[in-house]
Amino acid sequence: MKLKLMSVAALALSIGIAGMSPSALAQSSSGTTIQKNQTVQPLSTNVQPANVHNSKSTPAQNIPLSNTPSARSFAAATATDDTYGSNTSPDTAQFISTGTAVSGYIDQQGGARWYYVNVASALKLTAIMVAGNTSLDYDLTLYHLNESTSTLEQVSYSTKGAGQYELLSHIATPGYYFISVTSYQGADTSNPFTLSTVLSDSYDQSEPDDNPFFAKNRGAAFVSQQNIDNLFDEDWSKITLTAQTKLNLRLNNTSSNGTYIVQVWNANLQNLGSLNQNQDGQITLPAGSYYFQVYAPSKFDLTTPYTLSVGPAISRVAVSEITSDRGVQGFIDYGQGKKWRVGYNITVKGRAFDATGNPVANGIVSVTVQTRVASKVVTVNATTDSLGYFSVPMNIGPAAGQYSYRGPVSTHYYDIIPISFRNNGTLLNADISTLYHYAYSIN
Repeated sequence: MKLKLMSVAALALSIGIAGMSPSALAQSSSGTTIQKNQTVQPLSTNVQPANVHNSKSTPAQNIPLSNTPSARSFAAATATDDTYGSNTSPDTAQFISTGTAVSGYIDQQGGARWYYVNVASALKLTAIMVAGNTSLDYDLTLYHLNESTSTLEQVSYSTKGAGQYELLSHIATPGYYFISVTSYQGADTSNPFTLSTVLSDSYDQSEPDDNPFFAKNRGAAFVSQQNIDNLFDEDWSKITLTAQTKLNLRLNNTSSNGTYIVQVWNANLQNLGSLNQNQDGQITLPAGSYYFQVYAPSKFDLTTPYTLSVGPAISRVAVSEITSDRGVQGFIDYGQGKKWRVGYNITVKGRAFDATGNPVANGIVSVTVQTRVASKVVTVNATTDSLGYFSVPMNIGPAAGQYSYRGPVSTHYYDIIPISFRNNGTLLNADISTLYHYAYSIN
């Protein structure tokens, strides 16, 4: 299955957003709708091993300009010298405004069209290119102009393959940025490609991660919390498995203003299926590298982050020890049964198992504790080691002292608080469910 394609007609809808501020554009979750034309496919149950993805060679890192910047005025201009434009080199690049879409043609394999934008302040710059002919293989590259050296310095690229749109992003500093659309294979003077750029003044800390080449490496399992910040934004994560693994997937989104999908890709960028938000999915993958792509097919909410969980399936946990500060640790009985006694800072240690009783390596265990003081909820995630063991440090804060217990020397005041364990949003069986939360003692 190919990567999802955005139609030129849908992409051209972004022309109407010219002149909007970056903040308004980033937060306009319903004003301009971009249809990404992707049918959700169930996660595959039969996944074959994939070769390591070898992307095409990336463009040159640095390109010297022959007319810079004293010899050239960076003012808005259009290229109309011939039928298909004269912007075939950086020195003849066409100025385009962010927040608009432009069309162009490439008339020979290996040819290119060049554009540039002016970024006035520190913003995230996103560019997307859709070829008008799905048999073509066009690539997209972003350069920053170093005005001191008159050199274009490559800062991002997208080189996926024929029939696939190209998308990139960069956290830009003020200055000029050049964009090249280059033919890797084929050319078409009848069906134009479409290029659009967007600026975002708010974005999450994982950016830029808008394509597989800049995907964040998450190890063998992860929980990430991110935002979709503009109409084209995508968040890509990468995992590497050393053995065949059954993975649980969960994409949580609490916003009614945003609708998200996660897609799974192998190392060759072959689609392995999709999962809608707020659903649980499971897929068994051979050893290798895989990508997880989150995007908004129609609307998004910048103010509310989503949470993506990917990790081996865990059925139950066994808690071996809970250590604590304030000298109040121990597995004791205050009269309501034996429980772990804890203070402000605790460390929960245990081991995770699957449904057959085998330890789960590289699994995600989420530990949640709710205290009596202000009903504070604390959740911390941990990844199990190669033998299934986990250790979760938590700062849960003070107790209210709802209950009391008269000991040989003093009276202890404490709360009974819940503790729970989850894997990708699924509540796990555990050998404990409550704790004694120590508040203070009086002689």
